[in-house]
Amino acid sequence: MHRHKPMINKINNKIKRSRVEYAITLAKSLSPSDISTINKIWELCGFKSKKEFEENFENFYGTSFKDYIQKL
Repeated sequence: MHRHKPMINKINNKIKRSRVEYAITLAKSLSPSDISTINKIWELCGFKSKKEFEENFENFYGTSFKDYIQKL
């Protein structure tokens, strides 16, 4: 059963990356003044917590979500 774990991890990483990319798409479509929605993007993208979202975002993009959207 352990031989399937690398494949499961690979699939989970693809799912997390897709969710992070979806967050960027949402952020680009929102007005910068829509702070309440931007602050809840992690939830809209299917992450269990803001912390989980932030960790995954930083892993994939090397910066925080807040810093990333400020540069948009």
